[in-house]
Amino acid sequence: MCVTCKNGTTSFTITDLILPTNTATVAGVECAITNATCAEIERNQAGGGIAVVTIRKQVTFDLTFVDANGNPIPVTSGGTLVTTQTRTRFFDEFVQVCAPTGTTVNCEITNAGCRAILAGGTAVVVDIFLCQSIQVEAEVKVCVDIIDFCVPDICQQNPKPFACPPSEFFPPQCDPADPRFTPPCNTDTSSS
Repeated sequence: MCVTCKNGTTSFTITDLILPTNTATVAGVECAITNATCAEIERNQAGGGIAVVTIRKQVTFDLTFVDANGNPIPVTSGGTLVTTQTRTRFFDEFVQVCAPTGTTVNCEITNAGCRAILAGGTAVVVDIFLCQSIQVEAEVKVCVDIIDFCVPDICQQNPKPFACPPSEFFPPQCDPADPRFTPPCNTDTSSS
């Protein structure tokens, strides 16, 4: 299993928000993540077990205009007063991992947060903070040659009728010396 740990920030501007009638009362914009997911959507094998994987992240968040006391300021949306406006954004990321054919790439958002800033009175700049874990998993097979467990008497040695394990038994492995593959997470926190 190969694990990639990554923190990232994505920023964008939203210009289609419904603004409060009296924008002078707006002291800020609060942002709250309601859902964040990620998944592999495409994989291109680069040789030697290395793959360039496209990870799609989907983030749903609520934006709320607040006054100086932190109270929500309602806006009218479709004839109804609402205090939050929900938006969903997609982000694609390309990662290079050891992922030979037959492996599964799993992605998980382990933590998420957001920040919103009113920009020019008509738009909101949103920063999305994500911590994700990408794991490449493969089925593990253990082959035990039971013929070697019980050693026959020296004069009764017989040749094996077949190779164990067969050469195609294990999936291809990535060459750790390949310059395209550098383990992304260094868990060594010792200092010298």
